[in-house]
Amino acid sequence: MKTQIVIHLLPHELDWFDWQSKQMKIGSNFLEPSDEIILDVTLNLNLVDWESSKIPKEFFIEKFNNILLLWDWCKIIANADSDNKCLGCDDKRRNSIRESVADNILYLDSDLIFRPENLKYIITAAKEIPSQYYIISSETVKIWDNSWDCITNKNYINHIPDLDKYYNSDPFKIIVEGMEESVGLKSIDIFKFGGGWFNLLSTNLLKLTDIPDSFGPYGVDDLYVMICCGILKNKKYDIKQYVLENMIVTENYKYRQNPYKNYLTVINKQMEFRKTSESNLNKEIQEFIKRL
Repeated sequence: MKTQIVIHLLPHELDWFDWQSKQMKIGSNFLEPSDEIILDVTLNLNLVDWESSKIPKEFFIEKFNNILLLWDWCKIIANADSDNKCLGCDDKRRNSIRESVADNILYLDSDLIFRPENLKYIITAAKEIPSQYYIISSETVKIWDNSWDCITNKNYINHIPDLDKYYNSDPFKIIVEGMEESVGLKSIDIFKFGGGWFNLLSTNLLKLTDIPDSFGPYGVDDLYVMICCGILKNKKYDIKQYVLENMIVTENYKYRQNPYKNYLTVINKQMEFRKTSESNLNKEIQEFIKRL
């Protein structure tokens, strides 16, 4: 089975990409010889005013290339983009979907904390699914409303959502919850996932939904895919989401230090990009229905 790990990076996220690369390096030792992995990563250099920054872009390019040495166990598709071809994670994911020849695509955000065994378990689970359309998610903690309970670990299911507590929780402690219990796979009746939270999606599904060009560089691609999956299910497509029980991932807020903040002049267009994406969501859902 061929799995493509898709990552979009900004310069200040490279230190955590380094940590993730080491986790994946450990995790590679648990894989089967037939498990073919492709790292597909882009370093986005377009959202920094380099002329007014104190660290040159060449520093980050060299750091990026050095980290890639940790991926010598798999095929690598990597580039550092300063030509405005990749301005956000939607740009990265869209291009990867359209060019992919893999069986699965795994989205990974740079701030996600996970156990090294996660890659083995999620690929093993994919091999057991007969349908060509599926999503496999890891579990997480209680963050928002009860609609997320379907992917919430049982140790957190009765917690009252508290974002302040979540932002100050130790992510490295969270991911070892349930380690003493076996990892299971369960199906859920709805579609719910956060974009880069170690989700494995069948490439056939993503090629069917695509990420519309009108969404621009960043925005609601995960929400769009969730809605499209619901539409496909209503139209009797054989599609389902599964959850890895006792394999928890979580975002890193507590230790999300940025040692470069006083040295880089960042161009923040996140809200602008998201507004564009959200404004086109309903139109693209209707276009998806027409395509079906």
